Amino acid sequence: MDAKDLLWFSSGFRTVEAWRDAMCAHGYRVPVHLCHGLHEAMQYLDLTFPAAFRLLWVNRKIFVNGRVLVYDFSVSDLWAAGKRPASTPPAGSLPPAH
Repeated sequence: MDAKDLLWFSSGFRTVEAWRDAMCAHGYRVPVHLCHGLHEAMQYLDLTFPAAFRLLWVNRKIFVNGRVLVYDFSVSDLWAAGKRPASTPPAGSLPPAH
């Protein structure tokens, strides 16, 4: 899977756990702190999993290095601001997860 496909791939999941299991099955390493960051985005900003992933991806808080996903700890700046960047649609505007 190419890095450019990760945003599309993530839209098919409802939970961090299901997405992480699928990523691991595809041979990726997903750090626990990345999963925690996704959970925090979902909780603090009331986002679905696809919207939380999109928020972190679009704002370059998730990176891909080979088969490893890397998490930028400065992500807390996003929810400290208390609002979604204009580039991230509200949760209801994403297609339903499978």
